[in-house]
Order: sequence, then structure tokens, then C-alpha cells
Amino acid sequence: MKLTCTSLILFSAASSFADADSLSFADTDTFELVQQSSLEQCFPSSIPWVNYKGNDYIFSREQYNSVCVDNKGKQYEWGAIQGVYPSIATKGGGCSNFCVKGYGRAEAKGCSSSQRPNPNKLVGFDYDCDKATCYCLYEKDTLSSKYDKCFDSMDRSNKGSGDVTRATTKQGTTCYALHIQPSDPQPRTPTRKPTKKPSSTPRGQSICVRSPDYDCYKSGRPQCCSKNNGKDCPKEMTMCDNHPEGGGGWNYCTQSPDFDCYKDGRPSCCAKNSLNCPQKQPSCDKKKSSEELASQRFLRSVN
Repeated sequence: MKLTCTSLILFSAASSFADADSLSFADTDTFELVQQSSLEQCFPSSIPWVNYKGNDYIFSREQYNSVCVDNKGKQYEWGAIQGVYPSIATKGGGCSNFCVKGYGRAEAKGCSSSQRPNPNKLVGFDYDCDKATCYCLYEKDTLSSKYDKCFDSMDRSNKGSGDVTRATTKQGTTCYALHIQPSDPQPRTPTRKPTKKPSSTPRGQSICVRSPDYDCYKSGRPQCCSKNNGKDCPKEMTMCDNHPEGGGGWNYCTQSPDFDCYKDGRPSCCAKNSLNCPQKQPSCDKKKSSEELASQRFLRSVN
């Protein structure tokens, strides 16, 4: 039996985590493309803060289709918790609570909250929607055989250390980085660094038949490809829509208008759906009047 992200969402309407606690995860070898709304329900941006022993544990979604890595690009060792169905933003449930506080099935096996790994060694979690599995991520050398009862499985081979600094592409999984701070006084939500300007992609055949790019696009392909069979897509790759929580990415349609360059202040594609605009900003479309050209020639001559 194969459960896709969409079917898991439908299943979750009739099942709570308590019901799923006794289920094993479904076998799956591919992550099927789903509608954007389903993708966002699988991997929500707003994860409730977890308050535990005087600290707030704040998880922030990185790019869709990713796994967390440290500043050297190394993945972290993990303990897996199976049977966690969408939505993982459920208050008192979901990966955030289970990774920090523990969960019922582990306690039944003999792993109490005091016997769990130190939550201050937790750096985040990766969530696989198809497998309905949370991968609680820890700094290297945190996990050992004494925590076997605390997880459904473990992998101690990864050597990531320190905070999550970025995410690397992995289809079907999404990284949530962790920020820990004292609960009192109530802190402000951490700010994020602006996303760097993406590099342009060469022109080519239909952009909808190119290899999926999960680093740039939520579904692997531009949004326009999901409508009218992609017939309305431009010839060049469009702007990315897969950004970390709180980061809107670089978008020239949101920059200050330039009426010296464009008739309407911005490229004409911005008037419709900016995500259908090409990654490379279009050239100016405003023709200068003869007076403006004469003025420019005069200024060049006196300089």
C-alpha cells in the first residue's frame, strides 16, 4: 500500500496521532507531486512553539524538499518517530512536541521524558510526509544505544554539529531548523537573513519538461506548469517560489518602480502574476523621447 502526501492529509481527518500510534509507516519509493495547498499542509510554516523546562523551542521551515545540514553541509544523526500524520502543526502534537517532550509509544517501551536525549542537543527535525515520519535531528555523538527505546529507529552515522545553517535538496522531505531561547520574557520571533538573488537559467525548450528543480520550486517546476498544460508559461525559467519561512526571496517586481526604464515603473509581467516573470529581469520597455535623447547627448558632450 502506498500513501501519498495527499492521501495522508485525507487520512488525517479521520485519524489522530493516538490512533496512528499503533500503525507502521507505509512503504513508498517516490514522492508524488501534489497541489500547492497539499504541499503546504504537509509542511506548514506555522509550527506552534514548544514550552519545556523554561525554554521555548521555535521551529522554522526551511525550503520545501530539503534536509537540514550544518555550515559544512553535513547532515545530522537522527531518531525517527513513525506514524505522525499531517498536520504536524497540531498544538500539543506533531514533530516539534514529540522530538522535544517524547511521545506515548516510546514511554510504553520504557523511555520516560527524563531518559530521552537532552533536548538542548536537538537542532531541528526533517519531516517525510509520505512516510508520516519525523526525524529528530541531534548534534553528533548525542545518540547512543541507550536511547533505542526512545525512537522507532536511529541513524548515528551522520556527523553534523552546531546549528542548522541551511538545507540541501531532498525530494519529499522538508527541514525545520530549531531556535531555543528562554521562555520569560516572551521573545520576539527570530529574524531571517534575506534570500540571495537567484542566478538566471538559460532559455530552452518548454520549461515544464526540464528536470524538476526542488531547490527553486515547491513542486519541482514553475507554478505556471500546473495550469493550462503549461501553455501560458514564458520561454525562460520563472522566479523561484520555494523559500524558507519568513523569507520571500528576491523579486524585482517588489522593488521600487523605475519609470525611467519601464512605462508602468516595472516589467509588464509584474502586472499579472510575478511568479510567471522570468528569473532574469526584462530589459527596459520605455522609449526615450527625442528631447530626452538630445539632453543625454548634450550632457555627454559637456562632460
